[in-house]
Amino acid sequence: MGSVPDVECGRNPKEALVDTSKLSVGDQIAAASGAVLLIALFLPWYGIDVNLGGIAGGSASASAWEALGFIDILLFLVAVVAIGVPVAKAAGSLPDDVPGPLLVLAAGGLAVLLVLFRIVDLPTPDLGGGIDFSRKWGIFLGLIAAVGVTYGGWRANEEAPAASTPAAAPPPPPPAPPASSDTPA
Repeated sequence: MGSVPDVECGRNPKEALVDTSKLSVGDQIAAASGAVLLIALFLPWYGIDVNLGGIAGGSASASAWEALGFIDILLFLVAVVAIGVPVAKAAGSLPDDVPGPLLVLAAGGLAVLLVLFRIVDLPTPDLGGGIDFSRKWGIFLGLIAAVGVTYGGWRANEEAPAASTPAAAPPPPPPAPPASSDTPA
């Protein structure tokens, strides 16, 4: 039995697949905030406390996955964009014509609006009578993470080199005035 020969794969084996030196501070903030947003989706966002006049009572909580209908999927996609764009940039697989920081900025802005909406408008009916719905700490962590994604996208956009467009050619010089003759006609 012989050994398997080394096959050249088109890259140097010592070359890293992901080069984090390509990432700006904004990219790093967006990716870290996206990871926090992803984790926050599993934490308690809402709680319910039931008090039936001293006879019985109880409490429960629900994560974003349990309490939100479609917004949780959108927030998950925002987290994927916030993590995926910097990873693709570090791996060198993000095309130059894709405005990655702008995608992260827009996705983060959407996430901030969605979380703020869910802070203001609880996804529960108002039952009253000893039943109290409340916001838990996970929703506030989700808001901070969404703001972090937005800030990271904005900062990465500001840190990105300006698009290199060729400078406009200077206008041609005006035509030379006709030669005047000093001889009278």
